[in-house]
Amino acid sequence: MPVHVVAEPHADGLGALVERLGGRRVQDPAECGDGFVLVAPLGEDASRYAARRGLPAARVVAIDTLFDPAAAGCVRRSLMPTVATDPQALRAAAGLFGADGAAVSVLRDSCGFVAQRIVAMIVAIGCEIAQQRIAAPGDIDRAVRAGLGYPAGPLAMGDELGPARLLQILQGMHAGTGDPRYRPSLWLRRRAELGLSLLVDD
Repeated sequence: MPVHVVAEPHADGLGALVERLGGRRVQDPAECGDGFVLVAPLGEDASRYAARRGLPAARVVAIDTLFDPAAAGCVRRSLMPTVATDPQALRAAAGLFGADGAAVSVLRDSCGFVAQRIVAMIVAIGCEIAQQRIAAPGDIDRAVRAGLGYPAGPLAMGDELGPARLLQILQGMHAGTGDPRYRPSLWLRRRAELGLSLLVDD
């Protein structure tokens, strides 16, 4: 099955995953034929991403890469078509990404998938609490771990996933929806732009 993979720095393992699952990478989106164009937007919906990149929306399928879909033991992958994606292209993508036994969730086109929205908001709220000096960064993480049973606090979680990546997700969701709850805090923005940990106090 021919697949054109749109390269993104945060998704550099997608091409190898496609080949491992039995797909054949092609260099030109026009060569996809009965395959699909694979994209990995952060915070954007698939339709807007395809339009912005000049991709053939009828062949575009997006995959969520917040948690590595190529990781060993991956049990679920999330896909999202554009509003114009041909059902055949979507079926081809779902079949390919479930070829190793992983479950495949197909979501309606939306800004940021589900995992991106949930995790980015958890981190964003932790950053806003730190920005407003309600609690010290380390205390925020300790309280969330103890009170909610999370394996990591929101700021440590943000560090693990990458502050710059989370900033991009929030900016994409804010631009796509205009919803102020997705506006990144200065705490996150400053640390992401400087390459610092979200636990760094000032």
